[in-house]
Amino acid sequence: MTLSDLAPRRLAPDLRVRPLGISSGTSRWAPTAPRPQDAGLLDGLRRALDVGGDDDGVQLLDTADSHRCGHAERLVGKVLKERPGHRVQVASKVGRVQGSAPHPYAGPRVRHQLEQTLENLYLDQLALYTLESYDFGLGDRYLDPVVEQMRALRDLGQIRAIGLRGPGSRSSERSIQRFLYLFDRIRPDVLWTQASGLLPLADFGESEDLGAFAVRHGIGLVIASPLAHGVLAGGCVDRALAAWAGSASDRGAVASAVTRGLAPLSGRFGSSPQALARVALRSILQRVQNAVLVVGLGDEQQHRHDHDFLGCPLSEQELVFVDEVFTRVRNVLFKPEERASFVRAIV
Repeated sequence: MTLSDLAPRRLAPDLRVRPLGISSGTSRWAPTAPRPQDAGLLDGLRRALDVGGDDDGVQLLDTADSHRCGHAERLVGKVLKERPGHRVQVASKVGRVQGSAPHPYAGPRVRHQLEQTLENLYLDQLALYTLESYDFGLGDRYLDPVVEQMRALRDLGQIRAIGLRGPGSRSSERSIQRFLYLFDRIRPDVLWTQASGLLPLADFGESEDLGAFAVRHGIGLVIASPLAHGVLAGGCVDRALAAWAGSASDRGAVASAVTRGLAPLSGRFGSSPQALARVALRSILQRVQNAVLVVGLGDEQQHRHDHDFLGCPLSEQELVFVDEVFTRVRNVLFKPEERASFVRAIV
C-alpha cells in the first residue's frame, strides 16, 4: 500500500509518477567489455517493475543512449516487450553519443537518435527526453535547431516533456552560469541531475539550491544516483571514490574514514544495507518534495527499493541527525584540511 506522503508527484504537465523510480544506471561499463552483468540487470529490471504492480501509480524508468552505447536501452526494451500493457513511463537522454555525425547535436541527429531510442525500447513515446550535454558546437551553432527539434517532437507527441541536465553539487560557477543561460533558452519541462546525501544538490546561493530553483520555475526534478553509486546501500566506497577523488594515493584511507563517518546512521537506524538506503532516500524525498528519485540497478545494487521498503517518514529530529552525519562525511571527501585530519587519525 502506498504511504500517503509517497503519492505520485507531478513531473511535467499531465505526467505524474511515483517518487521512487529505477535507472538502467550502467554508463560506467565499457561498451566493448564482456557483458556478464546483462543477466543481473535484466533480473533487476523485472523485479523492480513487478514489485507492487500498478496499484501505487506509474513508475519512471530512466535510461540513456550513452549507457553502454544503447545496449542498456535494448535491455530495457526487452523487459518492456515482455509486459504488454505496462504502465511504465520511460525517460532517456541525448547529447553524448556522436555516431557518424559531426556532433551529437548536428543536423537532425536528435530526431534520428530518438527514433533509434524508441525502436530500442519498443515504444511510441518517451515520457522525458533530456539534453545531456551543454556543448552545442562552436558558438552554440546547434542550439536553436535542437530547441526547435525538441519542441516539435513534443508537439508531435513523440516525447511528453523536454529535459535539461542540471549542474552537480561540485559544478563551477562558470558551469552554473552556463546552465542558467541554457535554461533560459531551452525552457525545459524537467531538470535531471545526480545528487545524494554525499553529493547534495547544486547551490545557487541566496538560500536556493537546484530543488528550490525547480520549484520556483514550476518544473519537475529527476534525481539520479541518490545512493551515491551504491555507497549508501552497502556498496564499495573505494570504487565510488574513483569518481569523486581521482587517483589520490590516500583513497583507501579515505574510504575507511567514509565508512566510519556513516557508522552513526547504522547505530541509530539499523546496520543492514536496506536500513541505510532507506534513510538516504527518505531524507531526499522529504527535503526535496518536488523530486522523483531513480535508483540504479547496477551490479552493486542487490536490494529491493519500493514504497513499502521506504517505511514511515523520518521525524524532523531524525532529518537533522542525518544531515549532520552527511555533512561530516562530505567534509572528509571534499575539504582537504578535514580530509587530511581524518586520514591521519586512521593510518
